[in-house]
Amino acid sequence: MNEGKKILNLLEDFKILRDPVSGIKRIKDKIRNLEQDTDYLKEWYEFSREDGDVYPDQGLLTTPHDYLNFQSRQMLPQEKILEALKIRFFLLEMSNHPYRIHFLRQVQNQKFMAPGKVDCKAIEFAESSGLSLAIGDLGASVVGSEHERQSRTQRYAEGPFVKLGKRARILFTGSDSPDVWNSSFAISTMAASFGLATLSRNGVMADIKRQTALAKKTFKKLKDLKKILLGKRADADEVYDFWKNNVGAVLEPRAEKALLRAEQLYEAGVRTFRIYSPEPGTEIITATKAIRKHFGKEVEIFAGQVVDVDQAKKVEEAGADGIFVGIGGGGRCITGIRSGSAIDWPMLVWNLRGEINIPVIVEGGASDHVAVALLLGATGISTSRVVSGGTIESPGGILYFSDQSGRLFKPYGGEASARTKFLEGKILPFNITPFIEGETTRADLSYIKDAPPTLAYNLHLLNEEAILSMVFRNVGSVGVLQNINPSPLKRVTNFNLFQSGTH
Repeated sequence: MNEGKKILNLLEDFKILRDPVSGIKRIKDKIRNLEQDTDYLKEWYEFSREDGDVYPDQGLLTTPHDYLNFQSRQMLPQEKILEALKIRFFLLEMSNHPYRIHFLRQVQNQKFMAPGKVDCKAIEFAESSGLSLAIGDLGASVVGSEHERQSRTQRYAEGPFVKLGKRARILFTGSDSPDVWNSSFAISTMAASFGLATLSRNGVMADIKRQTALAKKTFKKLKDLKKILLGKRADADEVYDFWKNNVGAVLEPRAEKALLRAEQLYEAGVRTFRIYSPEPGTEIITATKAIRKHFGKEVEIFAGQVVDVDQAKKVEEAGADGIFVGIGGGGRCITGIRSGSAIDWPMLVWNLRGEINIPVIVEGGASDHVAVALLLGATGISTSRVVSGGTIESPGGILYFSDQSGRLFKPYGGEASARTKFLEGKILPFNITPFIEGETTRADLSYIKDAPPTLAYNLHLLNEEAILSMVFRNVGSVGVLQNINPSPLKRVTNFNLFQSGTH
């Protein structure tokens, strides 16, 4: 069979999988034997316990610093679990369809092309006036009427995949937020969806042994998933290799501590590292150099948080494969308030255009403004609660807290919340918590309205937003989107923001 006919056959099969009748039948046929197995839900029930009763995953836990009102703990009904798992399996099946792998493979064989400099009057005016633009200050015009419209289905089939570091991946990555990512189910689901996911070093995972044990368990989850999802496919080993490389781990910014943690994680199979420090300093440069020198080209290195163009250049020279930017601006972060800092990372991302040749991943509210983040020049968008929060894959599994109204939720505190600092033992005498820079809030069962409680579905919705950002600029790739000149980015008013939503 020639290559062209093979691709057409894969496309037809992809359409069959997406058909509401034949797609359901295929998934039911594939998992029928699994559901009849008495051990099918066993691992979910074993995972869904309070912390202290489950290891190395973080369980459902409370601290004296949460101040969350809950009445009881409650397991999801079995029928709801089974329905969520069906949807999770379908979305993983669609993500890993051979037709999509064809495009993943194409991107893997391409060289990363950083977005170049383009014109944008709104940003040029802001900079000349000394204005600090936050992500919500910007919107994008609809453009592209001179071309035939883009197919949403085809854009989905093509990922959209980007070269994020050494690997082809989707645009979305996992953050360092422990209450949504300290789980082998969360990390493995993200990795098998071709998203970079990193094992946090905060909260209960501050313990290197536990973080390393979680890495090993995550790889086991991926092996189990390979058997179920990929079976005897000819490309099973190739696809699994992509999954494995999407399992990363967060390291300290100080070189000696980073090396100590990285060596143990490397022995567990981790080949992707994120050096993380929210404060500005030279340490992430030194740590990047040390990790690169020690492991050579065998590992991927992402470093942040980068705060200016000169630092970004030095991090790239030190051997980083990508950088993270964005301090403050997340759903529970109060660093900007306590430090008096403007949430101006959009200006930095824009100014990095044409200055570095490695991808930029943004945090701090970017997942609420996907199109704008991409148009600014971001290649990756880091996610926390919007993807993993309140799902069956996040810490606690199918075990939730129930409030007085019967609503189910899990605690959600960032890496600098009092809750997380308490779990790491960073407490002063008289139970005083120093330098609190994050609130502890809730991740409800359905953070996105009417959504099944699985990470795979939340990620699917975000991926659709990325596709729509391309469709309404009538382009076929993220690279073309980012290099529209002049940029369709505009300043928006409060009334514009009001009209953008339902009202």
